[in-house]
Amino acid sequence: MGYLSCRAGSAVAVAVSSSSSSSKSLSTKPPPESPPEDRPKLRRFLHRDLEAATGGFSADNLLGRGSHGRVYKAAIGSSASSRLVAVKRPSKSREISREFHNEFEILSRIRSPRFVNLLGYSADDPKDPLLVVEFMLNGSLYDVIHSDSPSAPAISSWSKRIKIALQIAKAVHLLHSQDPPIVHRDIKSANVLMDKSLNAKLGDFGLAIRCNAEDQRVKSTPPAGTMGYLDPDYVTADRLSTKTDVFSFGILLLEIISGRKAIDVRYSPSFIVDWAIPMIKRGKIGGIYDPVIGPPVDVSVRNHLGLVAAKCVRTCREKRPGMEEVVGWLTGLTQSVRSRRWDELGIGNPCMMVETVGRPVE
Repeated sequence: MGYLSCRAGSAVAVAVSSSSSSSKSLSTKPPPESPPEDRPKLRRFLHRDLEAATGGFSADNLLGRGSHGRVYKAAIGSSASSRLVAVKRPSKSREISREFHNEFEILSRIRSPRFVNLLGYSADDPKDPLLVVEFMLNGSLYDVIHSDSPSAPAISSWSKRIKIALQIAKAVHLLHSQDPPIVHRDIKSANVLMDKSLNAKLGDFGLAIRCNAEDQRVKSTPPAGTMGYLDPDYVTADRLSTKTDVFSFGILLLEIISGRKAIDVRYSPSFIVDWAIPMIKRGKIGGIYDPVIGPPVDVSVRNHLGLVAAKCVRTCREKRPGMEEVVGWLTGLTQSVRSRRWDELGIGNPCMMVETVGRPVE
């Protein structure tokens, strides 16, 4: 597959170097969006109450199938003040159940406006534990980007798409800021859920793991993830790092930019990196943008956004940026979209940037 090689990655690195010390640097390292709470307050539900609230886990209330079970819509509370929530019910296999409990372990310790947060649980039936999480009205980002339905919500402006990318980046950055860092391992558009205002929240933490190099569990956990988003460098347990998530985020960012799926057999090449990265290297960044809404009007934002994605999907994980840097870059782009002052991004002359990327690379 056409990932950026170590040497190809250096071309992109040159393209995004700072133009001057007086410019506002795009590599500013902001803190996480909000500090996690010590312990989220979780409500304990009775299994029978949640079963009733989902209509007996009715197919009519089925929202979707996650990596470790099914998710149902439910209304909790009195009829006068009921609240819609999502109830996660694990599959019965041992492996799936382990992922289910792993999600509880992660989300019972941290909370963020950028996560699909855990609200409560039911444990009175040990054979059928349930999790209660926030209900996201507009489904997944995958559905929003790829749905052909005329009733599906549309993300028809680049300012909104960049904002969504920034919201996801902040969620991943917050995970990586924990001690020890938490690696999500399954970042993809289907695991990003959209609220009623089309704000993005990261969900499905079943594969997440605390990346402690001395932890035997980490050393013995086999690689996992979703084809199309999976880091090619993550082939053994000891190769797990926060840069594993950075690669997956880069694929997701290309998906947001292009409107293409990570893998789509209708096209050749079918893998989004094999298609997008050669175009970026040839200086044809405008060609990777979603034709439904057209590329950003300003040539500068086209180049900057595409190069951020290219840096994230480098084959050499050591050359990928950290999510802290990615948040800084996307924050700068978001502010510049509003102000249209591209000189403040501090990543050099856009024309020179295209020339640098367009050079032949061995």
